[in-house]
Amino acid sequence: MTTSLDVRQFPEAKNAAAIFRRRRLRSCWPIRFVNRRKIIFFLVLLGGLAALTSPVLASESTKHSKLSNKELKSRALTVVKAVRKLVYSYNDKDRDLTSDFDAEYLATRTTERKSLRDQWHKKVEDAQASSVRDYRQNYASDAALLREELQRRLPKGLQRRDLPKLYSKPENVLTLELIADDLELLAKSLPET
Repeated sequence: MTTSLDVRQFPEAKNAAAIFRRRRLRSCWPIRFVNRRKIIFFLVLLGGLAALTSPVLASESTKHSKLSNKELKSRALTVVKAVRKLVYSYNDKDRDLTSDFDAEYLATRTTERKSLRDQWHKKVEDAQASSVRDYRQNYASDAALLREELQRRLPKGLQRRDLPKLYSKPENVLTLELIADDLELLAKSLPET
């Protein structure tokens, strides 16, 4: 498709390159406008979402920010005690299941031992999942908010930024124990004043 050059339409352009550049600029302008419009819309939408979510986050974080250091430390240690209680109850269940398994394992034939081992493994996994589920339902949000507030109040040299993901999604009882240890360390590192 060839277009003829009309010098009357572009009197100042004497060569084909100038005409081509001008036509190209005209044809690209709506595309640039649509992209700018989309970018502006996206930025306005993003700003609106930030404005809506920031008061919600701020109200949750003020739950512990109004407490004194002593009260915050006390609440953190209460959560630590509850999480440790979950860990200890799991360890007791595990010990009982393992001792029962050991007694039954030695008393059964070799052909039945694999199914016995599978049953024991399933019971142990269920006990662990129960402890983790209990933590998530009762203590996860409070522990995360307490940790955030403790981190905010601690001096920069004592802050640890490597564990927040574990607080929200622990995978096993060892992680619960790690959370309890970390929260206790942060609470005991907090100055009294």
